[in-house]
Parts: sequence; structure tokens; C-alpha cells
Amino acid sequence: MKEAMNDLRGEAQVCYVFGAGDACDVRVPPGKADLVVAADGGLRQLEDLGIRPDVILGDFDSLGFVPEGEQVRVFPTAKDETDLMIACREGLARGYRVFRLYGGLGGARVSHTVANLQLLRWLADQGAAGTLYGPTCEVTLLRDRTVRFPAGQTGFLSLFAAGEQAVVTVRGAAYELEKGVLTGRFPLGVSNAFCGRETEVTVHEGDLLVILEPEA
Repeated sequence: MKEAMNDLRGEAQVCYVFGAGDACDVRVPPGKADLVVAADGGLRQLEDLGIRPDVILGDFDSLGFVPEGEQVRVFPTAKDETDLMIACREGLARGYRVFRLYGGLGGARVSHTVANLQLLRWLADQGAAGTLYGPTCEVTLLRDRTVRFPAGQTGFLSLFAAGEQAVVTVRGAAYELEKGVLTGRFPLGVSNAFCGRETEVTVHEGDLLVILEPEA
């Protein structure tokens, strides 16, 4: 699945965070000015990809051992924040506002996937933009912004209110919407689709989860 929401990055430097969830290929490799953070078991994914992390942090319950090195930071297991959230805090503290999160979907515990969906909203509260990447999907959160997809984009486009409601305009997709209200109580936005036209999604009010999935 190719990078589909890359206009969220623009020319900004990116913080890449790797967690212990389902592994997947990196669509756009980190540049020299980007930051790469391994969150606990995400270190294994980085080793498999041949990417060297700038920071390795976590309580290391997933990894099973504490790695060595000056870039390693150890946190207690009994804490209020997930390792992925601590990694995002590290990126924010270093001035990064665009986050690509790998290994934050799937895995053995669905609770971590839900936590990482909430993490996207927390990043928006910090004035940052985050995208979660999985083997067959990518998820981002939009707030007061527009995202565009090229005419050649394929697959499913699902939109869900990440809160009580979101006011959304969708143009160019199979099902269009003009300042429609999506609520957190009814999944109206599931399984829209690209249909060969340039597609645009605008969020006028509220928070919107945008999920891209390939055709079955």
C-alpha cells in the first residue's frame, strides 16, 4: 500500500516511532533530519528493516531485555503513559510536529490499538499530526484541515467521528458529502471508496479518523 496521505507531512521534519505491534514496510524512509525512536519491542522491527534508531526507550517488557547504549532510556513498568506515547513526547520535546507511527496497530492486545487511536487525538491537542501505519491500512486524525488524494488512489476510505461529532465535506469519492455530520454513535462513514477521481476530505468541526484500506 503506497503512501497516501503524504501531504500531511509537507516539508516538515518527521519523527518516526516504532512500536511492538504488527510490523510493516516503511513507505517513506527517514531522512537525515528526521528522528527515529524505538519504543520497547519496536526495536526488533527496526533491526529487521535495517534502520538505526536515534533513541530507544520504554519499560522493555515487550522486548524482554534492556538494550545497551547511550541512546537507551528506561522507564518503570508501572506508569500512566504507554511507551508509544512516551516516544511521541520525546519527539515533541525535540520540536517535531509530524509523526509516523509504525507497529501501533494490531499485535496481541487490542487495548494498545485503541490507546494509539486516542494518541492521534492527543497529538492533535499538541498541535501535531500523526499517522498510524499497519500492514494493510493507515489511520490519521484530521482537525480543521483538508487532505487530498490523487485520481489514481484505490481502495476504501472510511471516516469516523473521533468524539461526539464531526462536520465533514467529501468530494470525489463514491459517496460525497457536503458539510455532513458524522457522529460517534453511528458508523455512517464506513467503506466509502475511491473511484478514479481526485478526492478531498475537509473537516470543518470536530475530529475525524481517516482510515485507508486496500480493496478486498
